[in-house]
Amino acid sequence: MATRIASFNLENLFTRPSAMMMENEEGQRALDDHALANLIVAKPTYSDADKQQLLALDGRYHFSALNPPANALLRLNKVRGQLYRTAAGSVSVAANGRGDWTGWFELRRDDVSWQAVLNTGRVIQEVKPDILICVEVEDRPTLQRFNDQVLGAVLEERFAHVMVIDGNDARGIDVGLLSRYPIVTIRSHVDDRQDGKLVFSRDCPEYVVALPSGEQLVICPNHFKSKRGGNDQAAQARRLAQCRRAAQIARAAEKTTPWVLVGGDLNDTPDSPAVAPLLLDGWSDIQTHPGYPADRPGTFATGTASNKIDYLIMSKALREQLVGVGIERRGSYHPKLWPAFAGVTASTEASDHHCIWADFDIA
Repeated sequence: MATRIASFNLENLFTRPSAMMMENEEGQRALDDHALANLIVAKPTYSDADKQQLLALDGRYHFSALNPPANALLRLNKVRGQLYRTAAGSVSVAANGRGDWTGWFELRRDDVSWQAVLNTGRVIQEVKPDILICVEVEDRPTLQRFNDQVLGAVLEERFAHVMVIDGNDARGIDVGLLSRYPIVTIRSHVDDRQDGKLVFSRDCPEYVVALPSGEQLVICPNHFKSKRGGNDQAAQARRLAQCRRAAQIARAAEKTTPWVLVGGDLNDTPDSPAVAPLLLDGWSDIQTHPGYPADRPGTFATGTASNKIDYLIMSKALREQLVGVGIERRGSYHPKLWPAFAGVTASTEASDHHCIWADFDIA
């Protein structure tokens, strides 16, 4: 009996930052401002330049207002003290550093429609994986809720084991695992650093899964630095650093079991330097299997080769057990290219990504 392993970028399950639903300059600016604002307020001391930036952000989102606009894409949460001060109609920064107040900035979130949630579940129901790498999930309680109330109660595809380790992305963009087999060991790499900086945008967790055969399989879900908002040299360098570290983690795991897999959304193409370190020493992606779609190999948007950014990369021993591969695209709405599931439209598609899967003779 084959074991089916899949990877799917779910793009959140029940709520998603409003700015991430917007394919325009305003949405990207809110994402950039969110990162900048939280970077500034984490500093022990705020410089004059920091305060000027905080005032500019207040002018854009009106954090200091008695009743900030409900439709603002970025919001300020305060627990203790004050970041801003308003007097005689003038706004200033009251805090001189992190110790003066407690609070943070967060992105406004909107509900994902029920039809889109259901369509996400239908993709999983169609693929029927034994193990699913879940990319862009909010947290473990949310993935458990989706597993119980959507996959279980509505679609009868509930998984026995659910795990997410919250990572480094403050927006609630994590990687996790749904598995029909027990997860016996978990190791996080959320604190891995290079030159004093965090390596992973999310995490590169190691999940050891116990197979019915008694063998163990190590799976490392990943979600590398996105190209959204720009793909400058710094972004490319960070993806490369993430890939190199993920490759080190995977090679170390290979010393304990020959069956190791790194999967998820790597946000770059197979010919890019940012993916190359994972494709050395006999390791390969499921794209190398003759059954992989050659006419449209991409896993995102229109499925062209330049959109091949989702992976199931296998150790050499695991590649020898590969018996079948596929891509489930019908949760994504591109009617001129392929038929979608009934009920999938541009506004209710499961994801911009397609679900990739592979069958291994290891059960």
